[in-house]
Amino acid sequence: MLDVIYLALTLALFALVWLIARGAEKLAAPDRATAPHDAMRGEEGSR
Repeated sequence: MLDVIYLALTLALFALVWLIARGAEKLAAPDRATAPHDAMRGEEGSR
């Protein structure tokens, strides 16, 4: 029974870390070089 509890708590911990990382990623400013519209402009300007 303790094995099941340990497994459930471990999975819950990983899920919590994943949610925190996802939220931090959304809060971070987007990198302009990876934005699709900026990348397309860069390719057109380099020709």
